[in-house]
Amino acid sequence: MVSITVSLDDELKSRLGKFSWVNWSEVAREEFLNKVKRDEKFKRFEELLKNSKMTDELVLKLADELKKKIAKKHGL
Repeated sequence: MVSITVSLDDELKSRLGKFSWVNWSEVAREEFLNKVKRDEKFKRFEELLKNSKMTDELVLKLADELKKKIAKKHGL
């Protein structure tokens, strides 16, 4: 396993110190993993949409229709 060092300013270090029971290394590891997963999903999404013919105008029209259907469903 690889180790990394994270630099924190004194204020943040002090604030984190108030939660001594928290395993900050584990929190950081989980957040790094979440960030990588989000970025991978976004890249896959971009790949799926790269040849899309969808225009901004069509997106706004579809969003408006969806809002109306949701409002109708909930009696608004």
